[in-house]
Amino acid sequence: MPVKILNIFSIFLISMFLSSCGIEYISMSEHDPWDDEDNVKIKKVSTKEKHIKEKKLPESAKEEAEEIVELPDIYEISCELSLEEADLLLKSALEERNFKIIKVSHVTRGMKEQGRTDFWEDMNIYMVCRLSDGYFVLKHNPWLVGMCPLRIYTYRNKENKLVIGFFRPSLAMKWMGNPDLKAIKILKLYDKQLKEAVDTVCSK
Repeated sequence: MPVKILNIFSIFLISMFLSSCGIEYISMSEHDPWDDEDNVKIKKVSTKEKHIKEKKLPESAKEEAEEIVELPDIYEISCELSLEEADLLLKSALEERNFKIIKVSHVTRGMKEQGRTDFWEDMNIYMVCRLSDGYFVLKHNPWLVGMCPLRIYTYRNKENKLVIGFFRPSLAMKWMGNPDLKAIKILKLYDKQLKEAVDTVCSK
């Protein structure tokens, strides 16, 4: 009997203690307040992660990505234009992109002057450069001057179409003994700009 009284008294004391501490019954159902709190935290983290994933690239990064085009070692395009028409359009397209035409070598004309008639028609070589960039391209790799100036060529193919092409400038990277990020960026930009110039001619 005393043991039963003691147990009842103990339960009474524990109940009084819990009430004084303000501890309430916590439901383990789906609407448990602690579960709700955890859900709020998870939602906040998820929203933040989503925001990071959807964050846009800076404009400068986009512009740099747009400056790079992948080209074969030799890029050519053909069109049904006379050499005279293509000559005017090509010179205009290069000047718009701030390239200076140093010289135009008339290869077919020279061959004919030597009496060689069994040769490609309308073969010209346009030597172009942008001297301000030359400083950065050649500063750490002076032997690359052997690949300057840039060259764009023309000739009439067997289908009687005028071909305009060039060796991509970034090929010079193969002989870049001293890697230079500034020079590489310029050469890659040249790839893009020469392609644009040539494509512009044949789109007319």
